[in-house]
Amino acid sequence: MKQLLPLLILSVISCYSFPAHAQTPPAYNSADIYLQLKKLNVLGRVLYIAAHPDDENTRLLAYLAKEKQYRTGYLSLTRGDGGQNLIGDEQGIELGLIRTQELLAARRTDGAEQFFSRAYDFGFSKSSQEAMEIWGHDKILSDVVWVIRNFKPDVIITRFPGDERAGHGHHAASAILANEAFKAAADATMFTEQFKYGVQPWQARRILWNTFNFGTTNTTAEDQFKLDVGTYSSLLGKSFGEIASESRSQHKSQGFGVPRQRGQAFEYFLTTGGDAPKTDLLDGVNVSWNAVQFGEGIERMVNNIIAGYSFDHPEKSIDSLLVLYNLLQRGGNSNGAKSQAEHQESMYWYKRKAEDVKQIMLACSGLFAEATTKNEYAILGDSIKVDFSVNKRSASGINLVGIRLNKFDTTLNNALPVNQNISLTKAFFVPVNDTATQPYWLVNPMQKGSFTVNDQTLIGKAENDGNYIATFIFDIKGTRLFVDKKVQYKYTDPIKGELYEPLVIIPPVIVAVNPPVVLTNIKNESKVGTSPVINIQYKATITAPAVPVTINVNKGADILFNKDTTVNFTAGSAYNFKMPLDAKTGRLNGDNINVDVFAGVNGKKTLYKDYLRTIQYDHIPHIHYFYRDNVKAINEEIKIVGKNIGYIVGAGDKVPQALQQMGYNVTFLAESAITDENLKRFDAVIAGVRVYNTQPWINSKYDVLMRYIQNGGNYIVQYNTANFISSVADKIGPYPFTVSRTRVTDENAEVTITQPGSSVLNYPNKITPADFKDWIQERSIYQAEKQDAHYEAPLTMHDANETTTNGSLIITKYGKGNFAYTGLVFFRELPAGVAGAYRLMANLIALPQNN
Repeated sequence: MKQLLPLLILSVISCYSFPAHAQTPPAYNSADIYLQLKKLNVLGRVLYIAAHPDDENTRLLAYLAKEKQYRTGYLSLTRGDGGQNLIGDEQGIELGLIRTQELLAARRTDGAEQFFSRAYDFGFSKSSQEAMEIWGHDKILSDVVWVIRNFKPDVIITRFPGDERAGHGHHAASAILANEAFKAAADATMFTEQFKYGVQPWQARRILWNTFNFGTTNTTAEDQFKLDVGTYSSLLGKSFGEIASESRSQHKSQGFGVPRQRGQAFEYFLTTGGDAPKTDLLDGVNVSWNAVQFGEGIERMVNNIIAGYSFDHPEKSIDSLLVLYNLLQRGGNSNGAKSQAEHQESMYWYKRKAEDVKQIMLACSGLFAEATTKNEYAILGDSIKVDFSVNKRSASGINLVGIRLNKFDTTLNNALPVNQNISLTKAFFVPVNDTATQPYWLVNPMQKGSFTVNDQTLIGKAENDGNYIATFIFDIKGTRLFVDKKVQYKYTDPIKGELYEPLVIIPPVIVAVNPPVVLTNIKNESKVGTSPVINIQYKATITAPAVPVTINVNKGADILFNKDTTVNFTAGSAYNFKMPLDAKTGRLNGDNINVDVFAGVNGKKTLYKDYLRTIQYDHIPHIHYFYRDNVKAINEEIKIVGKNIGYIVGAGDKVPQALQQMGYNVTFLAESAITDENLKRFDAVIAGVRVYNTQPWINSKYDVLMRYIQNGGNYIVQYNTANFISSVADKIGPYPFTVSRTRVTDENAEVTITQPGSSVLNYPNKITPADFKDWIQERSIYQAEKQDAHYEAPLTMHDANETTTNGSLIITKYGKGNFAYTGLVFFRELPAGVAGAYRLMANLIALPQNN
């Protein structure tokens, strides 16, 4: 990621008042500042480690960060890429991008910091051995060690044990790796390549397992060390249970909104390494300035500042804070340290606390500074205007000395007036050789189970630094304060008001090709095949006349189609054309087709091949990333019977688009559309994933849907979840069955056809074990169990060393029609272009009427 100025590594002040929208600058009231002052005297660090977004104990994190005021971090090994999505149809890395931002929103709420390893969430895993083999044990262990050596925790806490009680292979693996890293981080012979980046071996005092009572699994006991974290903070006006609930409710893609919790709440701990605590988690760790050579004087200074603090006039503390800041900047009196290790630890705290003091001085002054643009995108080879704004909203003696950005460096020497806006606008050229915005973990091709990040200094970071960093230089009585601000896109929404979003660097041309999957051999009831078409689009982000353009449509190294043209580019305009595949189908089967666009921009013909994907939800910043758009061409014969499908949208999936690609007419059915008369026109009605978890009105339509089946319709229900968050209490089918938590996670698990004569396996497509090749991530989830005798189960499957299950697909006749419930992951396989999944879905839709 290109940065115009190096981003100063800022310490994270445990913030107490945050805006609802993630990018809006935080504002600190007097109580916030007072708590930040008290935190200056606390030198403890705690690192929490688990596997996924949502695994963290937000109540404990809030208590440690805001009550104990330790520097508190959460290391999630994965970004949650492999889970399900309650709020949209994003999967895989896109879901990981969403959950990354939800975790950051949670941390802004509970006051902790966020870290990640390079591990990819490849879906539910039933063993820690599998998880570590797929991730790469040594690779992820090195990441955990790297975070520990950088963060330097006094205490490490794991969410899970390293055995089957963890309930998930990733969970258990996170504990195993954390306990290994507890020792490895202190071993000077382990991962020695890290030392050239400034870290040193680090031995935490202890590592603990935060035991739990989840559902039917209770691992807590009264003989364990326990801590009441449900206390109330009068300065915050909330208990830590309330803060934790607000933090956990940021995990919206997982449907983890929870009520605020009040009252006593104990957390329990077992020591798995180091000495056990007796009265406090950090027993034996000196968290005061006494731990630092000559720190007693600093502690006295902080105590005096706190004693003299005025809630009505925080700016009165600035002079005293300035003296403290200058002392810390000079490294205190650490030259008298007894050892090199003691010196390094002292310098760590001097540097960190100096940055905290600087931020407190700015908060006390009411100083507002920002660098924004009215454009969401900065275009390579173009220019962008940046607006700089400063307002000193108190009578503090702070002056603005200058502003820097890129090669712009202006000297102002401006004595800031009280509560008046100082504004400056400057146009900047965006060098054509800069790099387009891309999350750092997606820059390089991903390996099987982990991201490829070659820059050691990026590993562990939650997200990229800002693309452009403006530095405001202030002066207080001769002391210069350098304040870095990300350049952000700011705009006003007529409904939501003033909003901030990330500024994104993009190229002059963006290339798209769709649909993601092309089925080139669809046969309908008249035996007539379809004529598939690839839609190619390139979009100009700049205005330029007579641009020479060459378009190549590729299958690997082969060029399927070539076109030369000249185009007058207009910024924001899209240029489209369609390419039939009729003549190409004989040599396309499972192949990826992509497009290269060579455009003569800025005097040079440059290759453009990437699509800009934007993900927008109100609770997180807008997400942007680039990828090579591909079309997967499938030439296997897929026969379809029927034409019209009604689709009830649940949590969100891409199955409707796949149905349209198969040649069906898809109509989305809202609550009001599910009537006896309206359903008559559909050959099948399909319930999207988790309909019975997300649509509370669906139970009131039970009788209508059952009559639809009785009258000859086919009703197909995709998986619904059964867990402590979202269970199915309503009736789904005409006869009873239970939605279980059973799943088959091996995408290559053997599938046995137990009822070869079943219509669903023969009409209109003959289904064989070959149709279950090349599946991704898993076979089935949340299978049916305790089925009534009316149901047939034509398929069985199981993971290694587990009992065979038959609940992945159950079907029953009911009146003239048919009902099916399936845990088979069509929502993953259809967008991935798995031909067998298309053939089986076509058969479900075509289940024949009964006499």
